[in-house]
Amino acid sequence: MTKVNLGVKQKNWSTRIKIARVLWLACQFIYWPIFPKMFSPVRIFVARLFGAEIGKGCLISKGVKIWMPWHLKMGDYASLGVNVEVYNFAKVTIGSHSCVSQYSYLCSASHDYTNSIHPLIYKNIHIEDQCWIAAGAFIGPGVTINSGCVIGARAVVTKNTDAWFVYAGNPAVKIKPRQISDAPV
Repeated sequence: MTKVNLGVKQKNWSTRIKIARVLWLACQFIYWPIFPKMFSPVRIFVARLFGAEIGKGCLISKGVKIWMPWHLKMGDYASLGVNVEVYNFAKVTIGSHSCVSQYSYLCSASHDYTNSIHPLIYKNIHIEDQCWIAAGAFIGPGVTINSGCVIGARAVVTKNTDAWFVYAGNPAVKIKPRQISDAPV
């Protein structure tokens, strides 16, 4: 029989972080679900007040849930679609001209299942420039989505990607190179 040590205390958040989380949750409740897409500048303003680094021309759509805005960095013209969840106990970086589509989940934390008390563990997520994370995709802790990648709808990414490729599936696998057409639209 395995001995379980229940006397070990997990690392607690500082009082400052706890207060910031409570204030942030109050602001998120007021602003995020109520206002439509055109209120993105208000959402960006409030996120910046809480320490988010957000470049010019960005979009944060309604229903977006950001757990810790002080761990969010968005490059110029990056966007978060409707109901995206950014579970960012660690730093989440979204590069310039990258899009995270609706209902996607950026998950920087998990639990150490090898430890009897399952402590929270977290690792940074990096989405580099010119990427598209399609609807409902899951990006796991410690993952880097390299420049120009497309992650297909409902894909589950748990490993780093190679630049300028299309990935899809659960688990996500490399499908083909991403080629950009210069043809007019």
